[in-house]
Amino acid sequence: MVIPGTKNIFNSKDAILLAAMSYQTYPLFLMGELVLPKGFELRYTIRAFANVENPKEEIFGFIAESKDKIIIAFRGYASYPADLISAYDILQVPYPFVRNGGKTSRGFTCIYQSTRNKLIRELNKLSTTKRLLVTGHNYGGALAMLAALDIAVNTGFENPIIYTYGSPRVGDPDFAFRFNQVVKNSMRIVNIHDSFPTFPAQEYPPPFTKEGLYYQHVKTKYPLTFQLNNTPRNDAIGCYFKNLSQMNPNFVKALCYKNPDFCPDTEMCFPFQGTCK
Repeated sequence: MVIPGTKNIFNSKDAILLAAMSYQTYPLFLMGELVLPKGFELRYTIRAFANVENPKEEIFGFIAESKDKIIIAFRGYASYPADLISAYDILQVPYPFVRNGGKTSRGFTCIYQSTRNKLIRELNKLSTTKRLLVTGHNYGGALAMLAALDIAVNTGFENPIIYTYGSPRVGDPDFAFRFNQVVKNSMRIVNIHDSFPTFPAQEYPPPFTKEGLYYQHVKTKYPLTFQLNNTPRNDAIGCYFKNLSQMNPNFVKALCYKNPDFCPDTEMCFPFQGTCK
């Protein structure tokens, strides 16, 4: 399947590999355990502060490196209440890292800002001759987009490749315009039955705030379709991985066979059958 406008961007191997990398951010956060494919080494564990009013430091992802790639992966919603409070903090602040960057979600921007200097410093230790891929699932997709524009403008990695999965909107139309102008290789993979990409709403007119809030997705949308009749399953990174796997089953078979425990568990990815009793 080729989506109009994505022919020169989308790569099934990248999409599958990065979905698995996004999955690995969760066991890293929950259990302090990380499985990387052969040839990759962990270079940095990303720690940031969630919840603007009562900041709490948590693990939000990692940087991994191979002989030809650097991958930055951010996790999505996994902590209550800090992550939830940050996600629902949709008041907007100026995106502070790039001129004419518009406005972005205060909750996500504060998370990224709390780790930004250390992240950029660690990234700058690595070779700019390698492909840089930035990824994130769910709310991690928002952090990936905030990081990608910053990295493209303020480091030697001028052409980062971005794959997000079920990402929410993160900024206003000015941010989206600047992002699309600078970050040319961005794939926003979306299950059309996933509710998370519908948040925040595109418009919160006055009197929500004096001037209103306006959100817009960045390019380039790559739609998937799997309806599992359950919000968590429709959003699960394992279910994104399962559906992407159909595009390149031989690559998936080799990736998962050679790297035990790296690929997501997809056993939950079947239609929900529960009923009220």
